[in-house]
Amino acid sequence: MPLSLVYRQFSLKRCCRYISVTLLIAWAFSLQASSTEETLYLGNSGEPGTLDPHRYNLRLEETLLNDLFMGLTTFSAQGQIVPGAATSWTVSEDGLTWTFNLRKDLRWSDGTPLTADDFVYSLRRLMNPQTAASLAYFMYMLDNAEAVNRGKLPETDLGVYSQGPHTLVMQLAAPYPFLPERLLYPTAFPVPQHIINKVGAAWTKPEHWVSNGAYTLAHWQPEAFIEMHSNPHFVDSVAIQRARYLPFANEQAAYNRYRNGELHAIASFPANELARVEKNNAASLRQSPLLSMMYLVFNTRRPPFDDVRVRTALASVVDQNLLADKVLRSGARAAKTFTPEMITAYQAPPMDHSHMPGDLIERAKRLLAEAGYDAKRPLRITLRHVSGNEEKRVNLAVAGMWRQLGVQTQLQHGTMNAHFADLRQGEFDVAWAGWIGESNAEHYLGLLASDVGDVNYGAYHSAEFDQLIQQARTHADVQSRNKLLQQAEAVALREAPVVPLYSLASRRLVNPRLGGWYDNPRDIHPLRYLHFATDQPRP
Repeated sequence: MPLSLVYRQFSLKRCCRYISVTLLIAWAFSLQASSTEETLYLGNSGEPGTLDPHRYNLRLEETLLNDLFMGLTTFSAQGQIVPGAATSWTVSEDGLTWTFNLRKDLRWSDGTPLTADDFVYSLRRLMNPQTAASLAYFMYMLDNAEAVNRGKLPETDLGVYSQGPHTLVMQLAAPYPFLPERLLYPTAFPVPQHIINKVGAAWTKPEHWVSNGAYTLAHWQPEAFIEMHSNPHFVDSVAIQRARYLPFANEQAAYNRYRNGELHAIASFPANELARVEKNNAASLRQSPLLSMMYLVFNTRRPPFDDVRVRTALASVVDQNLLADKVLRSGARAAKTFTPEMITAYQAPPMDHSHMPGDLIERAKRLLAEAGYDAKRPLRITLRHVSGNEEKRVNLAVAGMWRQLGVQTQLQHGTMNAHFADLRQGEFDVAWAGWIGESNAEHYLGLLASDVGDVNYGAYHSAEFDQLIQQARTHADVQSRNKLLQQAEAVALREAPVVPLYSLASRRLVNPRLGGWYDNPRDIHPLRYLHFATDQPRP
């Protein structure tokens, strides 16, 4: 039991009486480190809203699901794409037919054999409109996927089928060379039809839980912890037998718990503690550039954010270098494009304000004046962000930049779950958002396509942008595809439905005893590769 849970059992009045007891518990906690049955305690960045792979939406949920399930492809310890439930795959010459050869020893955690038909069922469930999967568009490359998802065709028309228990075929509507990377996401994970048919939506409760990953869900105490136990039917053995993820919406709280010795690793800690950590706890510090994009999104459903002049004026005065170098000071890198600069084989077009000659501030003021806003009628904005010191500092700085234009900005914050739920429902003016994941440009630009659903938070719709995206989707050759994506990104930067801010750097604390931890640009650290070491090695 973590010490903080013990502390809560004592009132302040009785604290002194139990000092010796708590010291004894702390000593016992330290001795526990030598046990092969030690429970791994990890900090996660919040409370999951769901553990249904087809209904998830947040990175913190994805972290948990990666331990509980395994898709056709999976991550190596270094965060690279490797075979998972599939041992290999082939692609037809036209790029439309992908054939996956499944492992023959696949089983669900209850011992039931897992076959290609389970993947067929799961992808059909993902696309079923009744599932209401906000990320269903991740698999729109499948033939008829969008039509099935919109209820225009039956799910049996989806381009996926089995050829025996160990062969899965995916038929695509258009070439998609990034499919192995897309299959890493929970949207493509198998779910247990034999359990869902019995208990329905209750299948995600611990008492009904069945999955195919390295771990199973043992306990879920909301706002307290999620406990996982090793899956005896997983295809590989694991060193960590038990793990608990504790939710922390507040970085400071996670940092305090780590320093108290209650956690073996945390997802992040306050940036203003970085210098102190570098000086006093360098052995625990793990940093790495992260494939990510943090940005502001305008709700184009609402005036005046449907006016490109207003969006351009606001976007043009945001100083990304100031945000990264002076406000954050956390290793984040200023973003002048909507696609991360870490993406290989793709050269993004930078934001270009050359069409705004003269003093940038004055030109932005003139654009606002043309849209009807000036000192007598100032533009008033509500700027939303996730609760957190880092996000608050960023949005305060942005509000200050907009103040130069006479814009009056009110900040509003909420929990991670509430914030993104409101964004998906269009309940905002301007909002902070972020996207983490793939190493291809389409993964990010796809957020602005009009056919992706509610993850296009601002409901941006540009015929020119959509046409270029659609053209890119017809090319199997990555180079030809990227040329069209570059043109699409140039359109988006010109019309400013979003304002790129910065790319993140992961900022974690990891107990040096925890082996098998490799820093990587995806910040992926599956439990199945971790182990406790006695000599404190570093990967």
